[in-house]
Parts: sequence; C-alpha cells; structure tokens
Amino acid sequence: MGNLSYLTGTNSPGSQSIDESLYGLENTSVLFCNAWSRGDQSRAARVSADAMEHLDHIVNEILRARDTNMAGGTYSATPLESQLNIVRGRMVSPVTSAQQQAMVAAGPGQGQLPGQPASITLEKLLNKIKHRHHQSANFRIDNSRHVFVINVDKPNKTPDSIAEFDVLEFCDHCRNVAQYL
Repeated sequence: MGNLSYLTGTNSPGSQSIDESLYGLENTSVLFCNAWSRGDQSRAARVSADAMEHLDHIVNEILRARDTNMAGGTYSATPLESQLNIVRGRMVSPVTSAQQQAMVAAGPGQGQLPGQPASITLEKLLNKIKHRHHQSANFRIDNSRHVFVINVDKPNKTPDSIAEFDVLEFCDHCRNVAQYL
C-alpha cells in the first residue's frame, strides 16, 4: 500500500510502535470475534495470526523497557512500576499437563481456567504471555468480550500455569503503560 503519511501530515516511523500494535491488537480482536460469531473460522484464523504478532510486540516492548529501567536503577517507585503492578489477568498454578491439554481439548471458543483462579498483575501476565505455548491456547467470548486463555510452562518445560485475560482491557491498560516507556 505504500507510505500515505502525506495524507495525514505525519511522518511514519520505520518500525511499528507500541501504539500501532495496540491499535492492531484491538482491531484484530474485534475482527476475530466478528468472524467467529459468523462461523467464518478461516477468517478468524487469519486475523488471529495477525493478533499474535501485535501481542508479542506489545509484550516485548513493555518488558524491554522494564528491564532497561531495572538495569539502570530507575524502575523502583516509578509510574511504570505502578502500572505493571495493577491486576490485569487471572491464573491457575500449579497445573498438570492433563489440565493444560484439557483446556485445549475443550475445543475452540471453550477456553476456561480449571479450579480457583488467582488474580495476577500486568507484569506477571506479560511474563506468562511471553512464555506461553504458542500452539497451545484457547479463547472464549464472554458477553462480546474476547478472553484469551494460554498454557505456560516452566523453563524446564514442565507445566506451570494456565492464564487468561480480556484482550480489550489488556490493550487499554497497556496504552496507559506505554506513556511511561
């Protein structure tokens, strides 16, 4: 499509910004829910792949900024730390391999947490997203809200947890975080 920045009077940066990824994730989530509700699994799969690229970019940018600030001694008691310590998801841990497999085997659109979930902060959720099984996830649509459910392993590849988050709430919160990056 080419560079159309002349239409808006703004310069287009070379790489995708976190704001663009947040916008992209929001849009793909809406398109995904729309395609899913119409029974168009092919379109849902295509936009889901785009959504994962946006999600990974957002997670990496925020965690990179956190790590840079920590390394420089400029993280503690900052607005960035405060934002990352706000509850933004839910998780069950520990879990078994059978529980992780059951979450996926429930079928597309039927992703649920087993047992009693605990609330988790955005920082913990970002780490769970970063270390998720890329081929072992599910979702559900609750009252028109897209909830993403992920399996996470420990570094030694044993089951760690199953986590979930509302995609649009995640985007709203990360937009607040982005101002401190």
